[in-house]
Amino acid sequence: MIELKLKNRKGSFHVNSKEVKDILAERQDIGYLQDISNSINQENIMVFDCELSEKVFSRAEILEAIEELGESVDESFFEIMFDDVRRFLKDTTDEIEAELQDVYSMDNIKCYFEVYNINEEFTDFKFVFLVSFEDIKIASLKNLAKIVSKRQLIGASKFYS
Repeated sequence: MIELKLKNRKGSFHVNSKEVKDILAERQDIGYLQDISNSINQENIMVFDCELSEKVFSRAEILEAIEELGESVDESFFEIMFDDVRRFLKDTTDEIEAELQDVYSMDNIKCYFEVYNINEEFTDFKFVFLVSFEDIKIASLKNLAKIVSKRQLIGASKFYS
């Protein structure tokens, strides 16, 4: 857990990563959630290791779709699935960003995600979720997400491969 001292329209305040984690944990679309903010050395940025809830893209639905397609399942099916997951996570990220801006009365909160692991059945999606409480370019946030996601993948590979 990390704690940030910030200023908004109402004055100075403190926010800790546990508070943000609790906001994320209330969502039905995020299953596993771990605060890894103290693993990076970036001011005013929080990072969470997440897993998409099975309620979003259930294993049964995916396996049923694969079975229906039979032998015609090819790489394009998985590309479409991945695009669907990315669109879903983008919408989720936008919702969370708006909620955090409202909760903390700050307009410069930015959120970003990066998928770093998908299992062979295409039913388990792990991603990092970043929350920045400073004015930062989205490209910088994207680069940081890529670095953290690679680190998570390397650490997770011994458990998930």
